[in-house]
Amino acid sequence: MTSSRSNHTTGESFFSLVPEGNVADDHLLAYERHLGTRNGSLDVNNGFERRDARMDDFAALPGLFPKPVDTAKIRRSYAGQKVTGLSEEEMAVLAFAKVNAGEAYGVEVTTQARAKLHERDEPIYRVEKVLGHEETYHTRLLLGITQHFHDVDLNEGWRPPLSLKVLIFALAKSPPALFHPILLGAEVAGVFLFTWLLERTRTLFPNDPDIRESMEQRLIEILIDEVGHIAFNRIAVSNTGVRLALPLAAQVTKAQETMNPEVIALGLNADARSEIANFDYMNLPDEVRRHAFFV
Repeated sequence: MTSSRSNHTTGESFFSLVPEGNVADDHLLAYERHLGTRNGSLDVNNGFERRDARMDDFAALPGLFPKPVDTAKIRRSYAGQKVTGLSEEEMAVLAFAKVNAGEAYGVEVTTQARAKLHERDEPIYRVEKVLGHEETYHTRLLLGITQHFHDVDLNEGWRPPLSLKVLIFALAKSPPALFHPILLGAEVAGVFLFTWLLERTRTLFPNDPDIRESMEQRLIEILIDEVGHIAFNRIAVSNTGVRLALPLAAQVTKAQETMNPEVIALGLNADARSEIANFDYMNLPDEVRRHAFFV
């Protein structure tokens, strides 16, 4: 389901010196071509045909969890209520769904805030608009995990926690010089979280390999995109902006305590979160690095 191999990997660190000037412009155009190859047409109004075809493949993935889950508890937790006694499987569903909800909220708010910029026909804004639409596919991929469970419908009820509201407000209202550094830190934190979830997923559902495979493939698909999003923000920031990314990523990772307590309960404790300090491009799975665009 992943795209053909990317031939545009020129670095091995999220925090190395960024390309500038004409080199940055060339990388940006190369990334736009990569997006066209990966997604097909880049028409955000009518969808990306290759991406839509892959979504059909994901929707057809087999696997149905054989045990009953407590849908009432899942819905209460999704709505922000404190719930105890959830199984690991139920927490896994919630972890995916809450990451989805947070992404959807962030995309909606920042897209509205930057709508005027997205009307401009300059490469940086054309690409940014495409990336916002890619995120809508991520929300579908993450929420799609519910297809493997009886009667779990989580389309409504979620409310953004305060920590997420603050982060998205900072993004939406930040001046141009701060927008991409903040977003770069958030993207690195997101890739760290998705990579951790991928590893944790491999220990879940030991008797349900189809469900485990579905979860893994969804995360890999998203990670391939998100590495490209990091590359885009690296192209868009100065080297000063890159230096801000790691402490910002650490703060966003710490905020998972309130944004997604199910991830914490699944094992993303303080020690695990501290690994963000050592996390970098080479920590990604080989499959992700083979297919992602990165500079």
